[in-house]
Amino acid sequence: MGGSIERTIGARYLFPLVLGLAVQSAALSAAAADPPPPSEASSSSADAARAHYVRGKDAAKAKQWQAALDELRAAWRIMQHFQIAGTLGWVELELGHHRDAAEHLSYFLRHAEDVAADEMKDTSAMLSEARARVTELSVQSNVAGVHLIVDGAELRWPEANAGVFVEPGRRTLEARLGERSSGPVVIEAKPGESQLLRLDLPKSEAPRGALAPKENAEAEAPGKARSMRKPLLVAGGVTAGVGILGGVVLTALSKGRAGEAAAKAESLAGENDAYCTSNPGAGACPELIRLKNEQNQLGEAALWSFVGGGVIALGTLVYGLSGPKLRATGSVYALPAVSSQGGSLVVLGTF
Repeated sequence: MGGSIERTIGARYLFPLVLGLAVQSAALSAAAADPPPPSEASSSSADAARAHYVRGKDAAKAKQWQAALDELRAAWRIMQHFQIAGTLGWVELELGHHRDAAEHLSYFLRHAEDVAADEMKDTSAMLSEARARVTELSVQSNVAGVHLIVDGAELRWPEANAGVFVEPGRRTLEARLGERSSGPVVIEAKPGESQLLRLDLPKSEAPRGALAPKENAEAEAPGKARSMRKPLLVAGGVTAGVGILGGVVLTALSKGRAGEAAAKAESLAGENDAYCTSNPGAGACPELIRLKNEQNQLGEAALWSFVGGGVIALGTLVYGLSGPKLRATGSVYALPAVSSQGGSLVVLGTF
């Protein structure tokens, strides 16, 4: 540090004066307003922090660095104030605690208010010196409120636009929230380097063999589109079945009319097929023509019933296959089979 410390020492001795005035002002305001016990406790904590800070400053002035470190850390535990952070970082740098120094000096620069430009410049220089000995990590996660674990020790998750400083060497990092964990990530930290690191947590806490909470919510939550899938599939299957069954019935009726027409045609033995067309009113021709017309109408109705039932069955099948895939215990498929002679319903399934 050398000359850098000599330039900043004068300004740093102003810190206790500013802090003391702030605490005294807060204490006077509190006394005038007759605050409840929590405010009194807060004022007491501020007084304790100031006392540790002043003793730490005096120890640093005498270059009793370890004593200064102990007092300033005690003040920092009570009150996270930028003035305490700046002086603590200075002492930590003198003792070679580069990681801690970088953390506290960067805190000072992010939160400092009404500080002279020279003081900011000198603190930036000290931070640069500390940074050259450590690695700065920009850590990101997909979940808010997680805890950062570095080499087994829990650290505060960094503020916005703030880095995490680690000592050089092999480091293991992990993000954790409750039972959820990103898993350990091992990096090789090098002095003076910066690294970007993502520590994403899994999106589900479901135990192995169980459905994820999201899937359960979709399956059980009322009013969601998923709750309508089963009724729609059942309705589609029933409608397709009715259509195909109707085609089978109409085909049977059409064949019945064909049989009756054949019987009537026996009375016209010796005549060709076009006889009734030329003589529609002769003999049994009127009845034969009626039966033939009904046969054709029933056949056409059967065909369209098969086609309609088949289209609905196919649509239901596609809708069923396009839904979320869950582990199935069984499945049933109904497929129409249509020909010029009639139709049928083919059922396939696993149980």
